[in-house]
Amino acid sequence: MMTNAASPRMADSAKPIDLFELVTTGRAGPLELGRSSRETVRGLIDPEDVRADNHFRHEDTESAWCIYGRNCEFFFSPDFRLRSISVEPVFGRLQPGGMMATWYGHLDVDVGRHPVTFAGTSPIEIHTLPKALQFLNKSDFKWAIGGGRERDVYIELAESTRVLTLKYEVNAIPVDGKDNVAFAIDYFLSTIFILDQAVQGG
Repeated sequence: MMTNAASPRMADSAKPIDLFELVTTGRAGPLELGRSSRETVRGLIDPEDVRADNHFRHEDTESAWCIYGRNCEFFFSPDFRLRSISVEPVFGRLQPGGMMATWYGHLDVDVGRHPVTFAGTSPIEIHTLPKALQFLNKSDFKWAIGGGRERDVYIELAESTRVLTLKYEVNAIPVDGKDNVAFAIDYFLSTIFILDQAVQGG
């Protein structure tokens, strides 16, 4: 379950996971790409929040293992080392008056009794594409921008064998159009994906 910074459920504090630190060094908070085990990930997720904990391909003992939380996915190598993390932020629904709930400060990923905060620097704090593009001029990472068939936009940051991908999807926001309904078009962050290409897996 994704919560915002003001969530009352954040009972137990956990060391923040800075996305930039994770892609730069491979390690942040309790997670380390290429090293963290399934037990480490399981310890972060309440049992009732686990959607899957099995092989990526059904009954394939050589396939990578995966653990799915409510909106987080963790993939492991055949020798059970953490290979990639996928997070799908849950957007706030439209509020009265046409205002959309937005994130403030950082993303809180509530994965159970030990909530993990994907915190960090300003580029990750911003949820719309035009503002997110501003940090590329100051970024120390190798980066690329691409697009998908469904008008998606991808920003990819790379460091060594690690890649951080931010996927943006087009969204229409109702605005005050006086006598007529009007919409403003923008791209909102829909998926965060971190992969270590040096770790074996499918």
